[in-house]
Amino acid sequence: MKIDNHPVARPQWGINQADVVFEELVEGNITRFAAIFHSRNVTDIGPVRSARTGDFHLLSNLNTPLFGNSGGNPTVMRLLDDEDMILIGDTNVGRAAYRRSDERSAPHNLLTGTGEIYAAADGRGGTPPQMFSYRDDGEPLPPSAQPVEVIEIDYGGYQITYRWDDVFQGWARTQQGTAHVDYDGVQIAPENVIVQFVKYGQSVAYAGSPEVKVVGRGEAWILTKGHLIEATWNRPTPVDITEFRDADGATVKLTTGRTWVALPRVGTASIISDEEE
Repeated sequence: MKIDNHPVARPQWGINQADVVFEELVEGNITRFAAIFHSRNVTDIGPVRSARTGDFHLLSNLNTPLFGNSGGNPTVMRLLDDEDMILIGDTNVGRAAYRRSDERSAPHNLLTGTGEIYAAADGRGGTPPQMFSYRDDGEPLPPSAQPVEVIEIDYGGYQITYRWDDVFQGWARTQQGTAHVDYDGVQIAPENVIVQFVKYGQSVAYAGSPEVKVVGRGEAWILTKGHLIEATWNRPTPVDITEFRDADGATVKLTTGRTWVALPRVGTASIISDEEE
């Protein structure tokens, strides 16, 4: 599902129930979410917003996923037809799966739920492969893991921090210095955060739209259990699952739970020490 992150779209519905959330840069140096819902039924998800060409490679290794969005420009929608996915968007299923909340104004009020999406899919779509590896109970972190409390990401228009929280046993997220909570007032604090440093190109659909490049290789920070593991990411083709390996070449294993994947440009994230706070 494409989920809005405009200031008037917050707090979002259902974002804490997503198994994986990608945060990608869009026009105006703000961000938008691509959220994967797989293990839970979620009544309200949104605000649902439009697709971007950068979304295509977020879909292509998930074995024909269901894709929910609120349209897109004509070029995006035409190119989307060539992708291996099942479109369950408001442009083709409409009121069968989508509704407007009267609490906010359009376009920041379009909602759906997993029940409506699955019903509209009518059995179509595949089972996704496992995206990440996980530690067994009691399995230690690798020797390269270093304790870290806070990291900051500067997307240009938004400054995001993730702070390890012992109570949540997750990485409490802030935006512009304010705690990021969901519609129910619950702090967003995923068990894992992957900072995957990427490049952005120019979308063929709109010159002003940055297009994230998630095929290739680069550096990554893996935040898990109050530690940071420096890693490399590698995804040779669009149908491959991204591999994350530490300095010793071993696959990085995450904590069982939710994972947020930040997609910033190289050099726009930093570790914040106690002295800097």
